[in-house]
Amino acid sequence: MEEKLDLIPEKSNIRIKKKDEDYVIFNLETSGFHKITADVNEILEEVNGEKTIRELSEYFSKKRNLNLKEFQEQLVSFFNELELRKIIKFNNK
Repeated sequence: MEEKLDLIPEKSNIRIKKKDEDYVIFNLETSGFHKITADVNEILEEVNGEKTIRELSEYFSKKRNLNLKEFQEQLVSFFNELELRKIIKFNNK
């Protein structure tokens, strides 16, 4: 897992729209729709192709007073799922 923390997630060709209390992602590459929560949208808003998963996990764990190690594990798993759905890709600059 440690090596995954240095990967840089980059959003694919997606559009995000607010729908009621949640958000919907439309993936232009796959024509897929994905419903996400406001928390997930907040994380995706910080994905800019520059920040590593490590940097994102440190930022959000401080912001939300979360256990860093646990949150890092969750975030790596989260980004792996997003990559499978082609919502993000990893940019290894």
